[in-house]
Amino acid sequence: MALVIPNFCIALKNAQDVGKAMDIAISFQRYFRSQVTAFIVGNEDIILPPNFKKEHIASIKDLAKKFKSTSNDLMILPISSEGNSSGVASVSEANKIINHLNSLVLTVPCGGSNFSYNKIVVPIDSSFETRQKVPYAIALAKIFGSALVILGVSNDKSADSEVLINNYIRQVTNNIEENGIPCVSETRIGGNPTQQVLDFSKEIGAGMIVIMTEQEANLISFFSGKYSQQMIKNSPIPVLSIPPKDLIVSDARL
Repeated sequence: MALVIPNFCIALKNAQDVGKAMDIAISFQRYFRSQVTAFIVGNEDIILPPNFKKEHIASIKDLAKKFKSTSNDLMILPISSEGNSSGVASVSEANKIINHLNSLVLTVPCGGSNFSYNKIVVPIDSSFETRQKVPYAIALAKIFGSALVILGVSNDKSADSEVLINNYIRQVTNNIEENGIPCVSETRIGGNPTQQVLDFSKEIGAGMIVIMTEQEANLISFFSGKYSQQMIKNSPIPVLSIPPKDLIVSDARL
């Protein structure tokens, strides 16, 4: 079964939100041939692509409720970046929405410089589930013509943890290369995993990060709970947040 996103939505509030988030939405729609709905917070009349549906909602509080009442598989959510009040949601509101929806959410910081999607960072930690975000990363790479950069991270400096992460990186890299996607890898063991990913993404000029968002019972998935919240808060580039329940997909025909 191929990865598909038949329906998704983009949240908008005013024309300032349209640029970067809308470019992503159009790229997704073309690749997945999705039905797209724009949920517009307030009454502003925003010009949309002709194949996008439009629904107005009263406030940001209604956004998650509206999403859950529809068949959408993904939300593209423009968020306010530090020092910039544009965007549909604040970082705090975005994290609440992500936790409440338990679905795919792509947060897109408003303001600042434009994003280049030449490189997408895929953090790999020592949890079993960490590899299951890879089909989405492969799809993103095909949408934007990106190279995937696998970053092995852990706050556990033990030899066992490093060996496990390196094994996962090897498996993931083989999978990505089999799909014809350029791929390189690096490891950074020790320290705060979120900060390691953000620093690395800045160093290489990455344009997007792919993470998971739900804490697993084994408590070793570092990109969940407070770590994913830190990522959304501090990342100057878009972050695709994926809950584990959405990861049972095949990349055979990506």
